[in-house]
Amino acid sequence: MKPILGMLLVPFMALAAPAFAGCDDAPAPSVDWAGCSKKLISLRGADLAGANFSETNLSGTDLREANLPNAVLDRANLAQTWLNGANMAGASMFKAYGYGTDLSGTDLSGAKLNYLELYRSVFVGAKLNGADLSNASLPRADFTGADLSGANLAKVDIMRANFEGADLSGTSLTNAIIARSAFKGAKLADSDWTEAFLYRTDLSGADLGGVKGLSQHQVDETCGDDATVLPEGLTRPAGWPCSE
Repeated sequence: MKPILGMLLVPFMALAAPAFAGCDDAPAPSVDWAGCSKKLISLRGADLAGANFSETNLSGTDLREANLPNAVLDRANLAQTWLNGANMAGASMFKAYGYGTDLSGTDLSGAKLNYLELYRSVFVGAKLNGADLSNASLPRADFTGADLSGANLAKVDIMRANFEGADLSGTSLTNAIIARSAFKGAKLADSDWTEAFLYRTDLSGADLGGVKGLSQHQVDETCGDDATVLPEGLTRPAGWPCSE
């Protein structure tokens, strides 16, 4: 009786066994490297469309100019990862984390970046139009010349960030923490600044004439200059320009 029972259990146990990611699989579209260690390797220009990097360690890895549309990088380690020039349109980076990550020139249009945690990350010239960055933590990020039009930055923490020359047209900054950030030459028409925290935010040379939700008490905490344009009904604080 026991041998028969054993024969019945073997295929059942095989079916119930957990499926592990193919950490030794070669880089290819839809490769499953979830939970794998892929740090300090070169994947420059690789075609990884739709790949699964959930909880993968990609620290120090070269993914420049890689093809990563719709890839999943949820909770991935992106410390000092090079992603500049990569195609990551529609990718998911939910709760991915790291520091010094280079995303300059990267296409992140429509990407899901909510709860992303990157310190001193570089998004210079990146395409983030329509991306969801809500609740992300990106202190000291550099968004110079980036396209953030129509993006969701609600409740984001981007203290001391640089948005010089960036396009934030129609972007939501509701309840965002953008203290001490700079917006010189940025396109801000139709962006929503409702309840954004603007302590010492540098509005020098910024045109806020078409923004929504900005109140006088918010403006009173900012720094600006004679070139700053405010929405109708708001006035420049007596403390402008701010002294250090």
